[in-house]
Amino acid sequence: MKKLFSYVFLIILSFSASTYADDIRDFEIDGMSIGDSLLDYFSRDKILNARNYDEYPSDMKFRIIDIYTENKFYEGIQFYYIPGDEKFIIQSLNGRKFFSNIEDCYTEKKKIEKILSGEFDNARINRQKKEKHLDDPSGKSTYTATFFYLGGGGRGSVTCYNWHTDTGYRISIGVSIQSETVYNWVDSNYGIN
Repeated sequence: MKKLFSYVFLIILSFSASTYADDIRDFEIDGMSIGDSLLDYFSRDKILNARNYDEYPSDMKFRIIDIYTENKFYEGIQFYYIPGDEKFIIQSLNGRKFFSNIEDCYTEKKKIEKILSGEFDNARINRQKKEKHLDDPSGKSTYTATFFYLGGGGRGSVTCYNWHTDTGYRISIGVSIQSETVYNWVDSNYGIN
């Protein structure tokens, strides 16, 4: 049975795991997990017409899309899948919630970190200092992340994104699940390093 990996912002924060898992595919965000087909949740048309990041520098090993949802957990979910994969198998997913100020994001991040630290008690935890976001050439946007590296080769993370107003993006928190292949790709600057 897959683990439930979700959170409700502002009122309830929930994470349910009856045992500790070594495989990131055992965890879910909004009922979805790595290895599932996006077609089980969305139409082909919605997937193909979702906002994508194709214009950003990468080797396109993975395609990144955003699908905005209407549910109580997330305002949007970002997915990674392999271009050309007709089944649209999820390689990574990231639930997002938006904030009007960064301090509210940091407060929520601390709450989520505390819960995940207890649930991922065997994980290696890496808390990053504030970094400049490479997608903002002005250098005015930053992010702060905490990573949970699991023994089975995947990682979970909680990240606050403090976008500068000139970018058009909004301050947000992201809770993500990534396979080892995806996080190595992301950490290599999306395959261009």
